[in-house]
Amino acid sequence: MPLEEPSLSDVALVCAADGGYFGLLSGLVRSLKADPTARRMALSVLDLGLDPEHVGWLEGQGATVRAPDWDLDFPGRDGFPRWFRAMTARPFLPRHFPGHAVYLWIDSDAWVQDGTVLAHYVAAARQGKLAIVPELDRAYFNHYRRPKLLGWDQNHKAVAFAYGLAAANRLGRYPILNSGVFALAAEAPHWALWAEALERALNRRRLSRLSTDRLMVKIIEQTALNSIVFADWKAPVKRAPATFLPAWANWLCGKATPMFNPASGHLVEPHAPHRPLGVVHLAGAGVQKRTFRLSTPDGGTVETMLTFDAVEAVKAG
Repeated sequence: MPLEEPSLSDVALVCAADGGYFGLLSGLVRSLKADPTARRMALSVLDLGLDPEHVGWLEGQGATVRAPDWDLDFPGRDGFPRWFRAMTARPFLPRHFPGHAVYLWIDSDAWVQDGTVLAHYVAAARQGKLAIVPELDRAYFNHYRRPKLLGWDQNHKAVAFAYGLAAANRLGRYPILNSGVFALAAEAPHWALWAEALERALNRRRLSRLSTDRLMVKIIEQTALNSIVFADWKAPVKRAPATFLPAWANWLCGKATPMFNPASGHLVEPHAPHRPLGVVHLAGAGVQKRTFRLSTPDGGTVETMLTFDAVEAVKAG
């Protein structure tokens, strides 16, 4: 059921990109402007290396654009690519875009198909909770694989890299909370907890240097956010309250290919009752540039990429 939301004018909808990701970012922005719920929020963009014409286009769409510096210090920082500043900036969004009551982050490789879902994020955030989606769904392929040797998967490895083996043993079996879409109130304690957890992870002593060539580094801010939500009471930080939204609120296309409903023109869940997806997230190897053959509920197929522009073209016939 759509959630009634009296006002969204105090919500900052934040995204980020460099020049290489502008194509995806522009699709996200167009999806926001096409949606009656999303366009009531204040569009805010972190500039990670956009071209001047990109910034001009964004400002023409009503966006506030800010170029972040490094928000945290860590070994080898000066050698890191500029895009990694989005990772250190996320726990500091109220500082980069002050004056809003709620901050709703959306990765630039995602786009909004049904903005009514955004009101659920905002409502939970107003209650002092982190609104976020676990990487769990009956359609996601990773739930149907054989267990790996010793039972350790990506989450165990990510936590071990960030906080050590003891933390991985405690927290590794929890589902991954995907930080590609989340909402938090400006005054929530999560921001400070997250910043502290991320700083500890980035400054932890290791035998090898930090490098964005490693997945564990690319997702380290997500691991830090997970750690403050799932931390037990003996951990250095206390557990931060959260509410977990369903997979269609942040559908990970790399984990399950959606279906397409020609009658409604929506990407939908691949299993019945085929609910329309709220946020379409093009996370996963090759997902952003691949052409998919999508099944339809009536037994047909449609070939398309999963970007906002491609799906709009299919809808238009």
